[in-house]
Amino acid sequence: MALRLRRGTNAERQLITPKAGELIYTTDTKALYIGDGTTAGGNIVQGGAGGGNLNSLSDVTVGTVSNGQVLAYNGGTADWRPTNLESVSFGNANQHTDILYPDGQPNNGDILLHDGTNFVASALVDSQMRLSIVGSDSSLLVDHITSSIVGDVVGGDLKVNSITTLIDTSEKTANGLKLKHDNGTVAYDPNLARFNGDFIGNFQGDIYTSVAAGTVKIFEADTGQFFGDVQGDIFATDSTRIVDSKTATFNGTFNGTSNGDHNGTFKGSVFADDSSTMIDGISGYVTGPVKSESVQGRNVHLGTLTDPNTMYLVTNSTGTNFIISTEAANGTIQFPRNTIVGSSQASVGSKTLRIYNDTATEGTIPVSILHANDSSFGSSMGVLRARGTKSAPTAVQIGDVLGGYGMAGYNGSAYKGASGIRSVVDAAPQATHIPASIQMYNTKADGTQQVVLSIGTIDSTAAFTGPVKVPNFADDAARNSAVTNPQAGMIIFHVGTAKFQGYDGTAWVALH
Repeated sequence: MALRLRRGTNAERQLITPKAGELIYTTDTKALYIGDGTTAGGNIVQGGAGGGNLNSLSDVTVGTVSNGQVLAYNGGTADWRPTNLESVSFGNANQHTDILYPDGQPNNGDILLHDGTNFVASALVDSQMRLSIVGSDSSLLVDHITSSIVGDVVGGDLKVNSITTLIDTSEKTANGLKLKHDNGTVAYDPNLARFNGDFIGNFQGDIYTSVAAGTVKIFEADTGQFFGDVQGDIFATDSTRIVDSKTATFNGTFNGTSNGDHNGTFKGSVFADDSSTMIDGISGYVTGPVKSESVQGRNVHLGTLTDPNTMYLVTNSTGTNFIISTEAANGTIQFPRNTIVGSSQASVGSKTLRIYNDTATEGTIPVSILHANDSSFGSSMGVLRARGTKSAPTAVQIGDVLGGYGMAGYNGSAYKGASGIRSVVDAAPQATHIPASIQMYNTKADGTQQVVLSIGTIDSTAAFTGPVKVPNFADDAARNSAVTNPQAGMIIFHVGTAKFQGYDGTAWVALH
């Protein structure tokens, strides 16, 4: 009779703990396990004597084993034997699916480079070499990340294309190198053989320049004289800047003929190209025309009483202010003739000041007086009126217009009067004041002025030359909504009651 053991899959075996001596056979892995009463799944039963030794397996012949040997299968003896690693053949590299030979086989010197998917046999090129070089003291000499040589270069020339020598170390010379300042400007141009910039320091010897006929001395060391053009600043022995090339100015004492600008002490006369005197050194006067951005002095005279001239004051796009002032406490600024303020081609009347303002913004004030003080007084614009002449004035008479403020509008061909406010003498002039009324007027169809309201000097009586219309309100609610702060003496017309109403200080009452 056959003996049947407890059996199941390997996964089912791991879920039980067989008793000591109980056998379990796994149907999927074909292994035998024996229980010890405590180990889950039991312990595997090893074949042959000695338990888990490889030599106990029937297809393994161990024999004498050396360090580093591997177990390889021997087809001649049909078993696994220890074998040296170098004796093991792994086959050609092209047998691997991730190694590719684009040319069918590798070429001499090829290396395997990974292209992101496979290893490809490729020739090594310069662009694939990214190596930094360090010295024996571990200091960095060549940095492949910044593509720069950071160490010292000792011995050897610096060449371009292995032909042109830029720096010859044996001769200690530089050939055809352009030198630049820190700001990027060229300090020395080898193509022009020219230095550009200031020369500061000591210089010994003469300086020559080459020309078609040979050489020409431009600086003589013995006499300290220049015989040519100088570009750059010139300093004295005490480091004082005598010539400033940036501002094109000369600071110092000059003797002789000079063409150019001068900034410093100057003595003598100045003449123009036609030998006419521009500055008279004896009298100290400027006798020629003066053209300058700014003229400052205690007095500026234009012309004489017998030879009047015209003075033009012209501003440019950068100018923002035009100021005419006098420092004297009783000084006066006079405009004795026609004056125009603003841009206009139209002429003005004799001795007229006209201000042109083309700004369309509402509320623009072309003429204003700003007055600030800690008293009860304010500024005002006054009109002084007299009969006779300015040098011999006489008293005004009843009916004389002392002054006013009038408005006019353009009718398509000319400006015509519209309305205004004026002051008219009411009675004979008094010792302390001139009795006058204030009149508001408009212009009638025939062009004459019509007074619509006159406030006289007697008890400040106001006289209307035409009908007067007071505000109309439909009812009490409309009146109270419009007049939120009524005061005694106010008059309105109540449409609902068809009556004039007056406010007596407490309530609105009908006046009839």
